[in-house]
Amino acid sequence: MEIQNNIDDKYLKLAITLKTSELQRTQLSSLTYQHVESALIAKWKFQKPKSFHEAIDDVMKIDANEVVAYLSTEAIIAGSKMKINDFDDLFGGDKQ
Repeated sequence: MEIQNNIDDKYLKLAITLKTSELQRTQLSSLTYQHVESALIAKWKFQKPKSFHEAIDDVMKIDANEVVAYLSTEAIIAGSKMKINDFDDLFGGDKQ
């Protein structure tokens, strides 16, 4: 199954929307559709679903811990590519 083409499928989007709502209601209210979708796409890069129903099953099984783990990894990767000066506002750098 080619995920990039099917991520635009209206039924897959509906499933992600419903799962996002569930996660917001029961686990972590700050999660967004984009967070859940990005975590699923990353998962599917390594473990492609063989069929559409497997993709939907993955959507329904994802939990907030998986999404947060993915987002944390992405933040670490993004941070490692930044220069130390980009963190001045966090560390109280030069305030001129």
